[in-house]
Amino acid sequence: MMMRAVQFDEYGDPGGVLRMVELDDPEPGPGEVRARITLRPINPADVLFVQGRYGRRARFPSPVGFEAAGVVDRCGPGVTLTPGTRVALDGLGTWQDYAVVPEGSVVALPAGVTDEAACQMMINPFTALLLLRAANLAPGDWLLLSAGASAVARMVLKEATKRGARCVSVVRHGRHAEELADLGAKVVHGTGERFAEQVREATKGEGAAVALDAVGGPLGARLTGCLRSGGRLIVYGMLSGEPVPVAPADLVFRTVTVEGFWLPERLGRLSREERDELATAVLRRLESGDLAAPIEAVYSLADFDRALAHDGQSDRSGKILLAG
Repeated sequence: MMMRAVQFDEYGDPGGVLRMVELDDPEPGPGEVRARITLRPINPADVLFVQGRYGRRARFPSPVGFEAAGVVDRCGPGVTLTPGTRVALDGLGTWQDYAVVPEGSVVALPAGVTDEAACQMMINPFTALLLLRAANLAPGDWLLLSAGASAVARMVLKEATKRGARCVSVVRHGRHAEELADLGAKVVHGTGERFAEQVREATKGEGAAVALDAVGGPLGARLTGCLRSGGRLIVYGMLSGEPVPVAPADLVFRTVTVEGFWLPERLGRLSREERDELATAVLRRLESGDLAAPIEAVYSLADFDRALAHDGQSDRSGKILLAG
C-alpha cells in the first residue's frame, strides 16, 4: 500500500520547497509502533526545520512535522501497546498518513483528551511546564512573557498565576489584551514607545525576576532592560529571526543572565520516569482544560500549502491543524 507524505529536497521557504509524494507504507520494527495520523499542528519548529534554521538538520529527501495525534494500527515485536490505542506522538515525519516511532515516543490517551488537544500535546505543554521549572519563580515574583498571545505563553500564564507568580504579557495586537487580562496578566504592547515605563508601572517598579522570550531581536533586548538586578532572560524561540543584543552594563552592573531553552535538550536531561511523570501532568491539565490551546482552522493534509499561508498571517489567534 501507498501513503501520502509531505517532503522537501532542499532548505527554503516552506511554500516553495514542500511537496506531496506517495511512499510505501512504513513498517514498525522491534520496539516500534505505527500510527495512522489523524491530526497534526503547524508549529514554528516545523517551519524553522524546513528553512534550515532549526537545531536539527534534515536528511534529504526529508519528512516534515514533529508531533501528532493518531491511532496505533500496527506494532513491532516487544511492544506493549495494542492496535486501536489512541495516542499522541512525537517524532520526525508526522505530515504523512502513517508514522513509525519508538513506543517510548507515544502517550496513550484517556477518553477525556480530544485529538485536537492531543495533537498539540508533545511540544507546547511540555515546553510550558519545563520553562516554569527552569524559571524557578517564587510566589510574588514578576514574569515577563513575550509573544503573550501565543499558545505557550498562554499556558505559562495560567500555570504561573496558579503558582502565585505575577505576569506581564507582551503583545503586538490590542485585541488580545482583554482575554489575557482575564487570565490574570498585566498587558503591555511590545512596540510601544513607553514599553519600559509601562513594564515598570505594571511591576510596581520591581522589575521582572524572569523574562521568557519567544521572539528574540530588539524585543529580547528590551525585555532584558526590564529585569530586576540578578534577573534572567530565557530565550526559547526565534520568531524574529534576529539576534538578541544585550547591553554589557546589564551583564556587568546588574548581573543579568541570558540563557537558551530547547525542548529536545531539556527532555534529554530527564529520566524515563521523570518524562512519564511530566506526560501524566500534561494529560491531567489537558483533561481539565487548563492547557487548552485555541484552534483557528483545520485544513486537510492535501491543502498544506493553504494551511501554511494561513499560519503565516500575523493576526492569527489560534493553531492551524492538518487533518487526515
